[in-house]
Amino acid sequence: MFRDVSVIIPTCGRIEPLRNCLRSLLAQDYPKHNLEIIVIDDRAAGATAQLVQEFQREHPRLKYFSQQRRGPAAARNRGISAAAGEIIAFVDDDCTADASWVRLMAEQHQNKPDCAAVGGETKVNSNSIAALIGQFLANCSIELSRNGHKDIIFFPTCNVSFKKHVLNKNAFREDFRFPGGEDLEFFWRLYKQGYTFSRCRDSCVIHHRSGSLRSFLSQAYIYGRGNFLVQHLHRDHPLLKELKTRGGPFFVATLLNIIKIPRFSLCLGRKLLGEYNSANIYQQMRVYLFFALHKAIYIAGNIAEYISIKRKKTNKSPALPQQLILDITHACNLSCRICDIWQSARHEPDIALDTVKKTLSAAKRLGIREVALSGGEPLLREDILGIFQHAQNIGMKDLGILTNGVLVGPKLEVIRPYLLDNTISLVFSFDSLKPEVHNYNRRSDTCWQAAVAGLEQLAHLKTRNPQVNFNMITIVLDANLEELLDIALVAKKLGVNSIQFQPLLANNLDMAERKHCSGWITKSRLPVLDTALARLMEFKDNNPAFIKNSKTNLALIKRYYRNALGAADVRCRSAAETVLVSNQGQCTTCFIAYGDVKAKALEEILQSPARQKAHRRATRCRRPCLLPCFCDDG
Repeated sequence: MFRDVSVIIPTCGRIEPLRNCLRSLLAQDYPKHNLEIIVIDDRAAGATAQLVQEFQREHPRLKYFSQQRRGPAAARNRGISAAAGEIIAFVDDDCTADASWVRLMAEQHQNKPDCAAVGGETKVNSNSIAALIGQFLANCSIELSRNGHKDIIFFPTCNVSFKKHVLNKNAFREDFRFPGGEDLEFFWRLYKQGYTFSRCRDSCVIHHRSGSLRSFLSQAYIYGRGNFLVQHLHRDHPLLKELKTRGGPFFVATLLNIIKIPRFSLCLGRKLLGEYNSANIYQQMRVYLFFALHKAIYIAGNIAEYISIKRKKTNKSPALPQQLILDITHACNLSCRICDIWQSARHEPDIALDTVKKTLSAAKRLGIREVALSGGEPLLREDILGIFQHAQNIGMKDLGILTNGVLVGPKLEVIRPYLLDNTISLVFSFDSLKPEVHNYNRRSDTCWQAAVAGLEQLAHLKTRNPQVNFNMITIVLDANLEELLDIALVAKKLGVNSIQFQPLLANNLDMAERKHCSGWITKSRLPVLDTALARLMEFKDNNPAFIKNSKTNLALIKRYYRNALGAADVRCRSAAETVLVSNQGQCTTCFIAYGDVKAKALEEILQSPARQKAHRRATRCRRPCLLPCFCDDG
């Protein structure tokens, strides 16, 4: 069965290469009425617009958009927003596609419904050393050996296609202004979320790379800048381990990379020459020289991006947060032993619906990546469907709903539409596979049974609608240490998208007092804790995106329950990357409120000096909570 495919081509004034690219797409052995082509011009409309108009006579489903020097990441996002296809493919303007390129991509997506992206084989049509090395380095990034097998972690965006629902939830980061690194960052972000990618070697694109030395060195510099920014944003990319992005380690690592230029040149030069079997000593020496030049200019790009990031940190206003948690009610249908919010429900009215809508709209405008509604029990609000409908109206996706799960089953029919179109994602609090442990913790005789029934109904719904997103949070308690890994395994079997393990935070007491509360891990049980965490970290190695905690965060839980965790061990992100809005409308940290969304626009609060002051206060916390939403550096 034929599927609608949209092909997006970012371009910037390269008329003749674009002409050849379009010709190759119009020659595809794929029904034209199922093929949409979108050209995004990264400059004012001019010669490129005229060229597209010529081709539109032959192919009416050819669209043209222009933007003012915002870079390829922004161009791709613009194309995605305009695309109508079930599959969205990307090709560069200096590429030509084999006649079967679109068809083979579509067939691979059809055959692998769980696969997020399909990449093809990219070749160069030149014997130029510069062109060969450029493509060789791109191809070397595709696969990574992990735990005894090879994983695909990347495809160059000159030859890749995605299922549209993946791109609806994930955008290219537009702070990449150059054509380098933005695709590496995008794929690594998807990989960590648990998406899988597939290779279709028969789906071929010819990359008409420039063979000039100037173009080669320019590309090395841009890759150096882009890859450094990737590592600055993630700090865990396995292909960029040699890059250090902070202070002293940066200078040491840069010096070591300079020293290792000959080794880099020799190792990769031999590998490339082995593929092409060149016996010409002159050609071999040129290959080694070009690799050395590439590495030297790449390092120069690293240094330039390091300086740029430092200047931005010094000069710019506070960065936008990555996560917003909106507390919409203190009402709850349980009275858990590890929470006291339910006790304040009588004297703290719910935040007004208009304020909730205004805050969600602001978060959408600002591009805040993760938004969650917490409580209490959010599903108790009588106007909760009005909140969901507003989120749907503004195009918000995966609005997290933190729930104890008791009401999920009874309300499933009314919330089903918002689950099916990914307006919301549910996050269950689930502490044990044993009813007696979970029910004791929640002070209820039936909440475990209700939560399990809700999970099973969602699992059944997901078998027919794989896009449904539901997740789990498990509190690490004295009573559930032996079953932490089993909880993760059961969650994965049910189709849960992710699980997060959260240290006990009892009533915001000082850490010295927490050990006296119900559920705190006693000294005799600490070895059991260590074993449980070691098993979780091993499981995470094979399921990197399924457990949301970083391995660093999991390891620090040992120190947390030994009352040995201090400010030097973690960096609290409260008010910086994570903003918590209380049920009274206050943007707040554990120590200080810094703005009221009832009185001020969220945009104004996030740019205020009060927010910076609140964040500085949080970073000096001597008793960090280790909650992953505030204290997980990845």
